[in-house]
Amino acid sequence: MNRKRKMLKQLKTLVGRVYRDIDRHLLDQSDAVKLAFKDTLEKTQRILTQQTQDKNKLYSFHAPEVECIAKGKVHKKYEFGVKVGITVTNKSNFVLGARSFPGNPYDGHTL
Repeated sequence: MNRKRKMLKQLKTLVGRVYRDIDRHLLDQSDAVKLAFKDTLEKTQRILTQQTQDKNKLYSFHAPEVECIAKGKVHKKYEFGVKVGITVTNKSNFVLGARSFPGNPYDGHTL
């Protein structure tokens, strides 16, 4: 476990250094260039400042809608994604509809 924590700390340090370097270089750039980097820098800042106990963490940089879903099983306690419901026909398994359920609702409420 210590090795994992050490590697995460090292990655966080490297990302922080790159973030600060890009932020410093953007000071003397035009507004169009700053606007192009705005979303990326906000996500990076959010990743760097989030804590373990925080709500609404950013789990995926490229897919911010991803959430942590607690499975409650020993071998696989957590999954990351969004719950979906798919409606199919009884005989031919033809997909009639699909819907995503953001916010990790209880399974009984998604029927």
